[in-house]
Amino acid sequence: MRVEWNQRARSDAYYYVANARRKQAKAEFLSTAEPIVAAIRSACSRIHTAESEPRRALEIGCGPGRLMLGMRESFDEVHGVDVSDDMVALARENLAHVPSMFVHRCSGSDLAGLPPDYFDFVYSYAVFQHIPRAAVVTRYLEESARVLKPGGVLACQLRGAPTASWQNLGDDDTWFGCVYPPGELLAVCRRCGLELLQVTGIETLYTWVVGRRHGQAGTSPFDLEKAIVKAVTPTANPLGMISRRGPGAGFHCWLEGFPESLSLERLEVTAAGLPAAACYISEHLGRGGFQLNVLMPLDCPCGNALVRLACDGRRVKGEHVIQVGEYPDPTPAVVSVTDGADLLADRASTTGTLKIMLCGVTNADAVGFAIGSQPVKATRAVLYDAYIFGYEFTLTLPDDLPAGPHAVVITASGWSESVEFTNCPAGE
Repeated sequence: MRVEWNQRARSDAYYYVANARRKQAKAEFLSTAEPIVAAIRSACSRIHTAESEPRRALEIGCGPGRLMLGMRESFDEVHGVDVSDDMVALARENLAHVPSMFVHRCSGSDLAGLPPDYFDFVYSYAVFQHIPRAAVVTRYLEESARVLKPGGVLACQLRGAPTASWQNLGDDDTWFGCVYPPGELLAVCRRCGLELLQVTGIETLYTWVVGRRHGQAGTSPFDLEKAIVKAVTPTANPLGMISRRGPGAGFHCWLEGFPESLSLERLEVTAAGLPAAACYISEHLGRGGFQLNVLMPLDCPCGNALVRLACDGRRVKGEHVIQVGEYPDPTPAVVSVTDGADLLADRASTTGTLKIMLCGVTNADAVGFAIGSQPVKATRAVLYDAYIFGYEFTLTLPDDLPAGPHAVVITASGWSESVEFTNCPAGE
């Protein structure tokens, strides 16, 4: 990993970190951190560390230090580790003017040299997806738990699904990485004392995970007889329904009588006897109350479905019957059109490719593309969000397409839309 990431850093560090634009200017590269930092900071509200100074954060896979800069407003010290010598050198250069920023080279498989119980927050963005083996990702999760203070929080991304066009490229590549098994995540949390609080984007390329290290008291004992599922309600969706797929494919369980240390790895939910994925648990709401968000099993039949909850392997009182329906096929909509490699090129192609993101697509194979009278085949389609029927399509433009304005016509099951873009071949 060190050799290959050093090569990428020397070739075009900013591109391989942000995967946006080749030979990007430093100021533009650093400016792309803002929405990512905002998403990462949202997990900081989960920190329950004792009040002490300084407040410290650690980034795993810090690259040139782009996100570290954005975290300085929330922490007194921000540390970063990276396997690449060249990335570390670039981060130190970019952060030289900022006090309380510390960058370390790591082995690529652990956090050796960093003290235990030291950080309030450990985060990692678009890094673990590139690690070749699940065992190495597991080691990083274990190490994160070690260096966190009691009550400290880990927020990271994992690869929750393969990308079809990459499946034949081997399992030891340092770019395409590995799919991380959900069962292994639960096992790591139980073994390392991490309270799993959120798992979103399940079975996508960008699964977000938020976990908190047990507080000083560890897992709180509680009287199961006082625990109950008070109600089961639909999640927010336009039709207010519970469905097997689409925006309604989930429900809320409203809990009461549970300990403040309740977390996802302790819970098992079934709907119609089928395992359902608990993906988010709220902060404690008082009186042992929590909001638990659950995703529907895709193979759940329509009709009445009995919802049951178990905690630590024991059945919880309060069984509820929900009505499961089929979410109606939505109308497709264009989310974005960019160059296939330069994601900052909006409605333009600079590399002879287009990346088109659609929502409302129930059958990716039925989506067609044409420029003028010439059909254009998508080289790959990736499901990026099953709950909005979201797909990402990559097109290779015809070699003889002239520079200038064009329109790509997108069609799908009785729907069509024309989107204008500009073809800007390199050097023209």
